[in-house]
Amino acid sequence: MVDKVAGMLAAILILLITAGCWDRIEIDERGFVIGIAIDVMKGSTGKEGAAKGKKGEFMVTYQLVVPSGIKQSGSSDTGGGANRAYFNITLDGDTLTSLAAKLASKTSHAPFFEHLQVVLISDEVARKEGAFADTIDYFLRDSEMRRSLKIMVVKGEAKQVLEVKPPSEKLPARFISSAAENTRKSSRMLAESRLGEVHEKLLKRESFLIQLISVSKDREDISIVGSALFDGRTNNLIDFIGGRDTAGINLLRGNVSGGVINTEIEGGLVGYEINWERRRLWVEVSDPERPVFHIDIRTKGIVDQSFKQMDMTKEEEIMKLEAALSQKIKSIADNAMNKLQKKYGRDVVDLELFLYRDHYEIWKSIQKDWEEGRKLFTKAKVEVTVESEVQRSGSILKSERRGRSVGDLH
Repeated sequence: MVDKVAGMLAAILILLITAGCWDRIEIDERGFVIGIAIDVMKGSTGKEGAAKGKKGEFMVTYQLVVPSGIKQSGSSDTGGGANRAYFNITLDGDTLTSLAAKLASKTSHAPFFEHLQVVLISDEVARKEGAFADTIDYFLRDSEMRRSLKIMVVKGEAKQVLEVKPPSEKLPARFISSAAENTRKSSRMLAESRLGEVHEKLLKRESFLIQLISVSKDREDISIVGSALFDGRTNNLIDFIGGRDTAGINLLRGNVSGGVINTEIEGGLVGYEINWERRRLWVEVSDPERPVFHIDIRTKGIVDQSFKQMDMTKEEEIMKLEAALSQKIKSIADNAMNKLQKKYGRDVVDLELFLYRDHYEIWKSIQKDWEEGRKLFTKAKVEVTVESEVQRSGSILKSERRGRSVGDLH
């Protein structure tokens, strides 16, 4: 009996050792997908039309890597020719699942999505009823997709962005992914939008913003400025937020980590480069239906450029400049807040979240009427105060630099 059991265990062990990775695909047999662009198919007839052999509902462009093209370090050819580093495949259909299956029949390499860096969704898809939420759901359900995947909304056709030809990068998708992280240089950019973060907003039914990207007419350059505003109830795109208002929202949220603010003093233009910021938020709730929020923004930075002669050794000159900068930053933040409340009625500066965390009982009594119902968000009072400090040449930031980051305008 003992010999029989030992024999069975030995047989099982041999099977485990010799089986190997039954589903393994060699690296040179993989088709690495690094970018996806999703558009509404022109002349789409919907699902019924597709069933009859007509055009599908969506047009999806996949960008796949050509490893041999990347190895050609001296080549300037990126999209075509013998040394191309990538190729794009555009397909149309009614679901992303069916299109992924169709992709496998169009390339000699098995599509592999674990290195997917960015998904570009056209504004037309984002406005289409249920399309944006369904798209996010697809990428969440696919086991190959990472939650750190970047999601971007395209002003116009998404396919065109994957056709851009950057001068210093062989792979457009990788170029776009890297550019999306340059928020330390511009407050007009929203922080990159990750798949996992967008999913959380959808689950909580909170209104949210997503990075906005557009491409030049010659497809030589991209612009990541402004943001796309989504409704937390319908999950559809509401409108585009411009660069200046996006900067204001970043200031209000405490999400800016650098950049330059220009202000005019006595007819001369001065550029203020922010290198530190701290934002504080508190609320008065004596009247739960009309809370008063106080947002205190403090910045430190240097004069990056000045077209006005100033003696930076004189205290009165510094104080005059700091007052002008504080007023400029306050104006930017106030304008953005006013637009969110009066034009859109959407809270994307986390005021409701603050109530939830610090005044739960009050939040519980008004949560259904914050953006909907009585629309209490539009009636809330928001008071913004700003204190900007100009650091003289040679001054060093102290440990306060470790505080939360918030500010810039360009």
